[in-house]
Amino acid sequence: MNGCNFYILVITFLVFSLDSVYARRRPDGRWGDWGPWEGCTASCGTGISTRTASWIMNGIKTQYLFHDIMECSAAVKCPEDGHWGVWMMWEACPVMCGGGVHKRHRKCDSPEPTYGGRDCTGDSSEKRLCNNQTCPAVPKDFDPSFCLTDVFICKSAKFCVARKQICDGVLHCDDGSDEIDCATVSNFKQLDNSGCSMTKNTASRSIQLLLAWLAVIYLKY
Repeated sequence: MNGCNFYILVITFLVFSLDSVYARRRPDGRWGDWGPWEGCTASCGTGISTRTASWIMNGIKTQYLFHDIMECSAAVKCPEDGHWGVWMMWEACPVMCGGGVHKRHRKCDSPEPTYGGRDCTGDSSEKRLCNNQTCPAVPKDFDPSFCLTDVFICKSAKFCVARKQICDGVLHCDDGSDEIDCATVSNFKQLDNSGCSMTKNTASRSIQLLLAWLAVIYLKY
């Protein structure tokens, strides 16, 4: 064996020897078993629950922990406070002139209070003045006999106007009733000469019923 081979053999022996010694002294570390799940952090609704495992070094449990987390639910629902919904539209003003009061409303439904939550605070309705312009006055020289013709009698029964003045966008009656319910023509409330209130639809139905009754009498006799 030459000198070179001898030195190689010695070095190889030393390497394996040192590795064997290191292997015997190498620390033995691992994670231990999982512990039990802890209780849910929430008293109502949802929360989290955790469990831990400890790092064990050479058979000794250390302070290093590994946490496992999952979501959990309590048996009790959490209270949810109520919140106001949007305001509804203003109600129609009860008068066309002279000043009236109308309202609008809102509901505690966005969401409603549940599971013992608090109700909405504040008012569910509010008021404001409407149509506070001055009403037309009854003419001093008004002749009641004019109301015997085909006219519209104001709801106040103090004045009457020509039918062409109904729903023309101008107040003529002393109470403004000539401009009420003008959005739909069929809903105009007009008074005949006897003072009875009648709509066009009501008059049409009355005529149909009368014709049907006359037909029954004719067929019977």
